[in-house]
Amino acid sequence: MNNILHLSRYLLVSAFLFANALVLHAQSAIWPNNGSIFDDKVHRIDIFLPADSWTKLNKFVWDNVYFSSSFIYDNKDTLRNIGIRVKGNTSREAKKKGYRIDISEFQSQTYQGLKNMNLNGNHNDPALMREYLSSQVLERAGIIAARCNQVALYVNGTFQGVRNHSEYIDKIFLSSRFGENSGNLYKCSWPADLGWLGSDQQAYKNLINPSPLNERAYELKTNTGADNYSDLVELANVINNSAKDSFESKLEKIFDVNSYLKVLAAEVLLGHWDNYFHNKNNYFLYHRKSDNRFVYIPYDMDNTFGVQWGVADINKRNIHAWGNLSSSKAPLTYKILEISRWKMAYEQELRNLIAGAYHKDSLFAIIDQSMLRLSSHINIDPYYTGALASDYGFTVSDWQQSDSKAWGKHVSFGIKPFIGDRSSSALQQMIYPAHTATIAQQPAALWYPNPAKEWISNTDLGTTPVTIYKTTGQKIAELTPENRRINVTSIPNGVYLLEPKAGKRALLLIRH
Repeated sequence: MNNILHLSRYLLVSAFLFANALVLHAQSAIWPNNGSIFDDKVHRIDIFLPADSWTKLNKFVWDNVYFSSSFIYDNKDTLRNIGIRVKGNTSREAKKKGYRIDISEFQSQTYQGLKNMNLNGNHNDPALMREYLSSQVLERAGIIAARCNQVALYVNGTFQGVRNHSEYIDKIFLSSRFGENSGNLYKCSWPADLGWLGSDQQAYKNLINPSPLNERAYELKTNTGADNYSDLVELANVINNSAKDSFESKLEKIFDVNSYLKVLAAEVLLGHWDNYFHNKNNYFLYHRKSDNRFVYIPYDMDNTFGVQWGVADINKRNIHAWGNLSSSKAPLTYKILEISRWKMAYEQELRNLIAGAYHKDSLFAIIDQSMLRLSSHINIDPYYTGALASDYGFTVSDWQQSDSKAWGKHVSFGIKPFIGDRSSSALQQMIYPAHTATIAQQPAALWYPNPAKEWISNTDLGTTPVTIYKTTGQKIAELTPENRRINVTSIPNGVYLLEPKAGKRALLLIRH
């Protein structure tokens, strides 16, 4: 108990520092139940369609034409007349393609609450888990992003290899995360750098991603009938034209800076160079109606954990100068990092991730579980056995070593060595001292998500009750784990101390 009281003196200060985080997470709705669709299993998806349709679908990859087909999930659930087409940008030309399944394209229907499914080829990644692993880090850190898992894809009874199933970001996604979906949602792709193009909306609509699809770089995905970009113009104006003494207050009114700093820290640690900061690509902006602010949502995170194209120092690139200034100005990020309190908060988010969701003990266990889960499927995957031509000639042997060894060329690191290098180099590059009560000093910080809304968990959680204290040291509850989770809905919103076992060091728990 003395340890609890002693620690509480420091955590009262930490509670103040985390106050903004409470406001941030209060804006989010409850995360949806994963069901089986996003659990930690490799599920089988069967697609049946005429052979000539399958041929056309893979030949005319830029047509965006949906072909009618049947869909069977795990040999039991069947849907008729769903749509399927090739998806992606540069990956459409890959030998191993990604596909979008639109369950409601031809008739009104959903599957486990979803209308769309993205089955990504991840053809750059010999491990076939980097996108999945990135999603695990983000979810455990409480960051709003797409959920992922892996599926075995069969077409007309023939195995077409393992794909990464990535959650589609649409109105269903928005409702599940924010409890609303009426705001503008922009899908942002290269060269969407949030630079100032003037006050005319049309200039932002005319910025085109240079692919055969000829799509807008800022593509409005909701409220398309109104096609009103005035909110995006206002954001660009604040970012680029605000006076230095008013930039902070103006940006905070229109953009959720706190949530972005957490995402930014995660993207830097994951090595997600194909993002806004480095490559002005692969992000969504949602104009949240509840507080009239934009929220940054990352996506397409397969080029991570050491997969790089010309970013040779991705494992130790400076955390404060991480972007590509030669071709990507990223004014939003650099202007945020010019503000000392935001820069300090960014470093704290890095520390929290390194101690928690990005900690090697937690991640290595997820990697090992994923390797075990995928093994039987990769051993017969036609893209690894050579039965189907692949883009880089990855073999089963390459996959077996991918967690620990670099493949070479664009895959400069094994996943585990990258995590170690990136964690240590990021900590060495910090310019602010760690706060006295930083979570990074507490082994219990492997708990997730934190802040917590309904539950909190730990990879090593047993059945022993945990004790919850107020920061003043007053005991308020003992909670017993169930299915490796602790239900915290009985605890009022606030900042607490969680003691996992008697005599063990407590951690800061934020309930929102």
